[in-house]
Amino acid sequence: MVRIFTFLSFSSSIRFCLTNSAQHIMAMQLAKGSGKLSGKLSPVKTFIADLPKHFIPQPYCSPSAAGSTAKRLVIVGDVHGARKSLETLLEKVEFERAKGDHLIFVGDLVNKGPDTPGVIDLAIKLGASAVRGNHDNAVLLAASAIEAAKVESLTVEVASGEPSLSEKPDNDEGHAEPSEDQDSEKRKENALEVKPPSTSAITAATLSSHHIDWLASLPLMLRIGLPPRPESSLGNVVIVHAGLVPGISLEQQDPYAIMHLRSLIQSGDAFVPEEAAGEEGWAAEWDRSQEKLGEGETPTTVIFGHDAKRRLQLGKYIFGLDSACVYGNQLSALIIETTATGIQHRIVQVQCADPAVTPKMKKDTVGDSSQAKTLGAGDKPKTGE
Repeated sequence: MVRIFTFLSFSSSIRFCLTNSAQHIMAMQLAKGSGKLSGKLSPVKTFIADLPKHFIPQPYCSPSAAGSTAKRLVIVGDVHGARKSLETLLEKVEFERAKGDHLIFVGDLVNKGPDTPGVIDLAIKLGASAVRGNHDNAVLLAASAIEAAKVESLTVEVASGEPSLSEKPDNDEGHAEPSEDQDSEKRKENALEVKPPSTSAITAATLSSHHIDWLASLPLMLRIGLPPRPESSLGNVVIVHAGLVPGISLEQQDPYAIMHLRSLIQSGDAFVPEEAAGEEGWAAEWDRSQEKLGEGETPTTVIFGHDAKRRLQLGKYIFGLDSACVYGNQLSALIIETTATGIQHRIVQVQCADPAVTPKMKKDTVGDSSQAKTLGAGDKPKTGE
């Protein structure tokens, strides 16, 4: 399914989340005091994508195993421009594309770290899959704004027939003369409006059109059709950047919330997505919702990133892989692989190999992520060294 979105507000989250008018009124009251999940989306080409079957691990005894070249899926948390850390992680897991390994990112490949272009280059070189994160989206918006500014500047110059500022004669002091209609007060006003470029704009300026096109092609969700196996608790698998709202179908999830969600506000029997961390993340509620499914219903496991504050999160039906690498902690990967006993999964981590970035969050929220935060009961993945 392909759906195109260009601008979304918090009200769209409510429309998707609520099921009756009473809940709608309650959520509107909540939204009026919040509004944190409102913002713009760079155009989305693919809302939900399905991982091609030839990448999906198959049990040794499966008739379709012969047609599957995949040995493992290596799903990596938020990289944020930390190419050295990514290379260190891939070396530790002995990633080999030629043997069928497939690399997947949970979004936010860009910003903060030292080498965003290098991370994207490596992802493209290795034929990786990924979903769009909020930082990826911000860079796409910045790239569009940069291009629009170039076009606008060119259009103004051509339409006016005036020479550009750099072509105008200098005055005696070596400064270009202001236009006749621009008095000193206007110049002061314009000077106050000049703002330093955003982090996303700086990043966008370092990327080629090839990099931008690759980022723009990423879906918001990636489904992985693992074969049902008694030895695996994964069930249906969906990769998103930030999270999903329980009780809402994948097709009706709010696109902006998918990239920004951290917690939920309960409104009757439904939930409204929030970007603030809150006392409890959305993932704990997701685990509970999957435990309540009826007989014959297959639970859905969500693999995500985004929430560096909570770092590595391991539940029965959720895997949060943002372990705050860019802040000097670990880069994490979930490995899904075929073994002699069937399809298994485990966590592997490496210490960040790139210069640490000073976090904007409190110091106590970016500590050691080697101790995972476990959510809910149930079987948990093996943790690598």
